[in-house]
Order: sequence, then structure tokens, then C-alpha cells
Amino acid sequence: MGIAYRFEYAPSDVHTLKLPNGSELSIKDGFHTIELFTIQEQKIQYSENWEPALFDPFAASFFMLARLEELDKPKLNVSGGQMDRDTHGRFPAEKSRAWQQGFLHRPVVNEWADMLWDALLRLGWQGERKQRKFQISLSCDVDHPRLWWSAADRAKTLAGAIFKRGNMQEASYWLKNHVFHKQDPYDVFEAWFDLFEKNNLVAQFNFMGERPRSSDCWYPIRHPFIKNLMHRIAARGHKIGFHPSYEAFDDSDIFNRELASLQEISPLLITSGRQHYLRFKAPNTWSMWENAGLEEDCTLGYPEAEGFRCGICHDFPVFDTGQRKMLHLREKPLIAMDVTLAQYRHYTPEQAYEKLIQLRNEVEKHGGDFTLLWHNSSWNSPFWEAWKVVMEAILTK
Repeated sequence: MGIAYRFEYAPSDVHTLKLPNGSELSIKDGFHTIELFTIQEQKIQYSENWEPALFDPFAASFFMLARLEELDKPKLNVSGGQMDRDTHGRFPAEKSRAWQQGFLHRPVVNEWADMLWDALLRLGWQGERKQRKFQISLSCDVDHPRLWWSAADRAKTLAGAIFKRGNMQEASYWLKNHVFHKQDPYDVFEAWFDLFEKNNLVAQFNFMGERPRSSDCWYPIRHPFIKNLMHRIAARGHKIGFHPSYEAFDDSDIFNRELASLQEISPLLITSGRQHYLRFKAPNTWSMWENAGLEEDCTLGYPEAEGFRCGICHDFPVFDTGQRKMLHLREKPLIAMDVTLAQYRHYTPEQAYEKLIQLRNEVEKHGGDFTLLWHNSSWNSPFWEAWKVVMEAILTK
């Protein structure tokens, strides 16, 4: 909220906020019962007798921001330990308090800040609140910079549609729109630059580093096409970020090798990015980003559900529960991505647009960052063709 404060420690089960005018707001300490955290009917109660509030916004916010429920500690996990992971080792949305208690679509930490601010005003606080300005934070994880690297690749796509999938409608799409065109269907970057700049947006393009050819989503990062693409991104005023591989989310050696190889060819300094597959382990993954000298991670959204995984709609400083200290790293949580909407949630484009509008309205209400991920490969294909209007419409709203 932008309020200057001084912290004084005293053994107590109550937090007491003392205002310059002599008023006090007492809040019952909720950290010792944080594993029982619930969103239901939460409000700050106060009276002329300064009875402690029943809800602790500090403990609740720490629970959400430090991702305590994702730690491999049975007392804090909803269902009790390491089994709360999907096949990719990710903490599932359905195991979270936000999903189970129905508030994943709300930036509750921002709501609690509003609630606390209101309480302070009622007690006579005269200061100004820090103002935030709504913005769209758009990014693209470049898993496949091109669909085709050779003429043979074009033939394979067409043959796959006809002989493997038996889909003549798909084959017709490739023949009509792309197979005989010089422009690769995944090379949408120049058109995107024009679209983004028309709407005064700076986008970030997250690239993978150098990896074994057998890796998923492998591409030759030293290929002239990749180098030229990065220089085009830089020349148009956009950003280049890091997209650590599937294996790198909990392996610092792999993480650092890939980052070094990417930084070696990038014309811009790499300071931010997002984990591949949104693989994340608290607090280990954050520690790797911190130790590598990076400034911002943008991983924390759920792949299978849009919304506010951390309960907040703007970036925040990371707290490492393993080292019990604040890091220099900041987290800018992901709110929604194309694959979530279309393939996990199975929305129609119309339904997806409505969901995005609802989330965007929540973010605008709090002057936050509407963080949206759209892959360049989710554009020119039979399936994604109908989804182009969704991204265009949400950007131009």
C-alpha cells in the first residue's frame, strides 16, 4: 500500500498496528493456525475497545504468496505430502485452497489489502495510498519457432493429415494456406509485432537454451533463423526471456547451462522468463532463478485452470521458505494461457473470451498486471485458426 512503517517485535498472539493519531488496530495472529486457512467470511473486525480482529491478512497473504500449500510437508499440504503432484511433478489446481474454496478467480491478496486500507481509513489514517496502473503483460513461450525446417517437414505434415489422421479437412487447410507459401506458419512474429505495437504493448519472447537433440521441443538455437529472430525482437523494442527446459525446473546444473547458452546468443540481457510446462517446485525453483542472478520469474499459473494461483494480480518479492529469507527475485504470476483455455478447460473461443474478460476486469479493479501467455504455434493451424480473434479481442478491448 506504500505506507512507511517500523516493525517492533514483542511476544504476543496479536499484531497491533499503531497509527500516528494514537489509534490502534489489533489483529489476532494467524500464523500458528495457517494450515487451517480458509477464505470463508473473512473480514477485519474492529471496535472502540480494540478487540483483536478474527482474520489475519498477513498470515493469509504469506500462505498464498510463499506457496506454503505446495511444500512437501503434510501439515501444510491439503492432502498430505508429495503425492499432491500430477504426472509432470506439478502441484495441481484442484489440490489448492483457492480451487477447493472457490476463489481461484479472485486476487484475494489484493482484496485483503483493500480491506486493511479501509480499516486504517476508518481509524483516521490520512496518508496517500500507492497507486498502481493496469497493464497487459503479454508473453510468448517459443517452444516451436518454426513448424518446418525443411521441405521434407512440409511433406510430413501433409502426409500426416492424410494418411495418419485421415483428416482431409486438415490437409486442405495446409494446402490452401501454408504448404506452398514461403512463410512458415509458426513464424508469426512480424505480424505480432505490428499487432502489439498498434496496441502499445511490449511483449516478451521466452526462448529455450541449448539442449540435447532428443529433448522435447528441441530447436537449433544457433540457427541463423533464431539469431535473426532475436535481433528482430530487440530491434522492435520487445523483450527476450528464458524458457528453461522440462528437466531444468529442479536441476541447477541444467538450468545454468541452458541460461548461459541462451545469453551467449541473445542481443539483450536475459533477466526474466518462465519454466517449460509450468513445472515448479517451491522453493527450489525460485532459488535457482535467484542464484542465477535473474530478476523475475513468470511461472506461477496453473496449466489446467486460469486464475490467480498466488492470489495476487501483480508482481511481488519472493520469500524462500527453505532459507527463511526474502529474495531479490520477484514473481509475476501467470493468469491465463492459450493451452489452458482451449485444451485443458475445453472452452469454445467465445467462452474463453468471456473468462478472460472476467479476469481482466478483476485485474483492472486493482490496477494490476493482466499476464497472458500465447504461443506463436497457437495461431496458424486448423485447430487454432478460430482462436486468433480471442487474443486480438482481449488486447484491443
